[in-house]
Amino acid sequence: MTRKKILAALGAVVLALIAAWEEGGLDQMVQQQLRNLGADAPTSQTTTRSGNRQERGTGFDYYVLALSWSPSFCEDSGNRSSNQCNGSRDYGFVAHGLWPQNETGWPEFCDVRARVPDRTVDKMLPIMPAKGLIFHQWKKHGTCSGLDPQEYFEVTKAAYDSVVIPQELRRLDRTLTIDPKVIEAAFIEVNPDLDADEIVINCSKNRLREIKVCFDKSLTPRQCGRDVNRECRSKSIRMPPVR
Repeated sequence: MTRKKILAALGAVVLALIAAWEEGGLDQMVQQQLRNLGADAPTSQTTTRSGNRQERGTGFDYYVLALSWSPSFCEDSGNRSSNQCNGSRDYGFVAHGLWPQNETGWPEFCDVRARVPDRTVDKMLPIMPAKGLIFHQWKKHGTCSGLDPQEYFEVTKAAYDSVVIPQELRRLDRTLTIDPKVIEAAFIEVNPDLDADEIVINCSKNRLREIKVCFDKSLTPRQCGRDVNRECRSKSIRMPPVR
């Protein structure tokens, strides 16, 4: 059985049992089974699934979509007055950015002269909840995509929309303590085209920081390169609640 099939099968179990956090945490036996099977699972292999989809972007090898867990960011920043953290909207997974990436290294701050139109900013605010974030992502990453600002953020939104967030992880009303591999299994379960080597779970200060998904230029999931930050090594991390 491939690693993807193992994680997908376990993901189905996880999605059914994840509500157990309300009683103090996930079933430890389920998490132990996941660790045991994961240790024996073979490495999945990359396949080409892009078909006739149109490639978007030039001058780099592939994209990395970073989905930030907003409550962790708000705990770190301590700024409860910002639009993202003041509680006016319940932000869970938000788009940190879509980053052009090379097999080795990545480009940054290319031609920064183009301005992001106000209309584009307004369209992106529901998934990138700060104007400063939008401007920064364009200058640092979007300018290296070979696209104009409107095109770049259209691709960013398309990549964001293509990733299904597990229903049980969209809105948490209390802190969830969880094995990062369970999060990975849950995403693979609801995204059948996603393989284990195409998603990376990042953590910081024992909290979920973000999910990274790698795409080719046609927004088909592909294997992440060595330069993408590796998996969270902790066996247990926190997901602060959505406020």
